Amino acid sequence: MSHPLTDATPIEFADLLAGLPAGAAPPVVQRRWLTIPSGGHVSGVFWHTGAPRVLLLHEAGASARTWDDVLTALGRPAVAVDLPGHGRSTWRGRGDYRPRRLAASVAEAAHSFAPADVPVVGRGLGALVAVAATAKAPARLGRLVLVDTLPGSPAAADRPWPTPSPDFADQDEAHAWLTARTRAGAGAGPGTDPGAGSAGRPDARTARQETTQGDDGRWTWRHHLGALPDGAPTDLDDEALWARLAAAPSPLLVRTQGGPLDDKAVARFTGEVPTGEAVTVEPGPAALAALLRGLLP
Repeated sequence: MSHPLTDATPIEFADLLAGLPAGAAPPVVQRRWLTIPSGGHVSGVFWHTGAPRVLLLHEAGASARTWDDVLTALGRPAVAVDLPGHGRSTWRGRGDYRPRRLAASVAEAAHSFAPADVPVVGRGLGALVAVAATAKAPARLGRLVLVDTLPGSPAAADRPWPTPSPDFADQDEAHAWLTARTRAGAGAGPGTDPGAGSAGRPDARTARQETTQGDDGRWTWRHHLGALPDGAPTDLDDEALWARLAAAPSPLLVRTQGGPLDDKAVARFTGEVPTGEAVTVEPGPAALAALLRGLLP
């Protein structure tokens, strides 16, 4: 099941046309789904034609669409995956979204959606899931690229979503709630442009992409984190992933200027991950896209 971005643009991807220069050909963007053995499905957003050359995983409370600006700038075939419980991927009944619990589903999605050995880029929860999935399927997944995230870092330990989260009369109200939450110290939060560093902020596009309207006309979040069942884990960080990160072949840590990682965190990475490399990039999707372009096969 797929939806190319053409003149008959599906509603989901219509916003991608707005930022195109006059006369520019729109990219081909498709959504696909994979049924996974544990039940439910995982969704991916595919950019351009041909086999994806990179796979991307988003932070908690966001979706594959958070990578839109990076993938527009990248201009290469890619797939951004909705983590379980996010975007158009199935919610889990027990509400357990800890990284090691998601690893098998993400490894299965990578096996179906992309060739072996493509780089796996993650931010926030997606970065931790990437570490866990690579440890689970080392022959399948390519080089790890962690954006502004390490186990125990601020991006990995964002303040949990309030459960239940409020619902909203419209998406403008959802936007205002996101902005107030960020100002109250919730961290980068959903919808932050990967690579934007401290300049990243929730915006109206996030509210459009990450909310859905119910039969009663009210708007709620697409992800499960705002409606977790009683007893579900809310701490999605995992210090135990340091050992798995240290065993990964040549992981790359991308630190954004002004972003959440401090010198101490980077020093721990270089000290505990013998084959790791750390680089610093300017804020914004263009800088991150340029870095990724140099890594692609």
